[in-house]
Amino acid sequence: MKLGIVTHSLTNLNEGGAERHVKEFIRNARNAFELYLFPTLDTYLQIQDEQDQRLLIQRVKDLEKEGISVVSSFYSILEWKISKKDRLVNFLDFRLFRRLAQSYTDLPEMDFLFSPNFISPDVVFMAQSSGKKYGILINGYVGPLHMGPLSYSRYKAKIGQESFLTSLPKSLLISRFWRKAVDIMRRYPPKFVAGVNKVAVEGVMSAIPTNLVVVDPGFAVDPSIVNYRVVQKGNFALFATARLEPGKGILDLVKVMKYLADVDMKVKIMGRLKEKYSEKFYRLAERYGVRDRIEYLGFILGEDRYKVMSEAKVMIYPSHDDTNSLVILESLAVNTPVVAYDIPGIRYVYSDIPGVILVKEFDHERMAREVRKVIQSKESPINEGKVAEFISHHNSWAEVAEQEINLVLKSLR
Repeated sequence: MKLGIVTHSLTNLNEGGAERHVKEFIRNARNAFELYLFPTLDTYLQIQDEQDQRLLIQRVKDLEKEGISVVSSFYSILEWKISKKDRLVNFLDFRLFRRLAQSYTDLPEMDFLFSPNFISPDVVFMAQSSGKKYGILINGYVGPLHMGPLSYSRYKAKIGQESFLTSLPKSLLISRFWRKAVDIMRRYPPKFVAGVNKVAVEGVMSAIPTNLVVVDPGFAVDPSIVNYRVVQKGNFALFATARLEPGKGILDLVKVMKYLADVDMKVKIMGRLKEKYSEKFYRLAERYGVRDRIEYLGFILGEDRYKVMSEAKVMIYPSHDDTNSLVILESLAVNTPVVAYDIPGIRYVYSDIPGVILVKEFDHERMAREVRKVIQSKESPINEGKVAEFISHHNSWAEVAEQEINLVLKSLR
């Protein structure tokens, strides 16, 4: 059976929990399906110059070496000339989504389409255009789906991503875009909407007439991660995420650090810090007098990443945008406690787990107090028995993927 994978995740160099989830699904689904990758519109819109195109082509070639076949139409679509007007008007009439669906000449050959990280409605138009059945998996929180334009603009201003007045016109456009997209999904519903936890399928998506499924476990760590635990913790806190941006709390981190000025401790940071946020981040750090206590390690994967996480005394994680949060799971697995915001996704997964301390969103002073307690205490807040049980339930990506594979197989009957 031929399964079309509709995603931007595999062509996106930002490694995160959602990207890891997509990779693990594909790794495990190869035995059940003949897989074909249909890159979403975002894949093509990220191309700004010839260098971007070369990098994308190299990424696709690397995927093909891993046995992931990218559909043949990909290379002709690369040659599209997409104007700023087309990008803008696409939010009103979906012209680029429809054009992409019609340009994928491989669609009629597919038995089913699956979007394993649903963050844009490409798969809906591809399914509608080809008459194919489809399913989606929601891996993260899509703000404009759940917030009105005013709330979304206020949110972006509050986290420091963009001013209210600058973001409002875009928020109005994006909110209208999602309302229309969801209306189309209601008329041409997927066979299933799966979520990596209950929060992911609540709200707007629950109104779509289809089978709503919560994947449990919805994420996992490699069992070998526990081998990186250390007995002696270092004198530093850690902030780690794939994308160091306002939605993940990079600016909140500095505001928390200002309340820890009297604590002799560095904060190490892991992830990709985009240039457009870097200047603002360091300027804020200078203002609060914490610049010299920040050590930026860059983007780290694998053994080196786990070693740093294991040696940290505490993980400071003021993220506004998380569903399951793989980084919190990884931190617990190496016995490093976490202080995080009490946002819906994290609360749903971790509220009963000793070692994850939740504080009200935007309460920087309270977060600093909780971090201070962990640093100054001789006892770890982690209950090793309960955490070990939790990690054991989340230590198999194969088990996560099997649920999604079965959903697709069931939809094909």
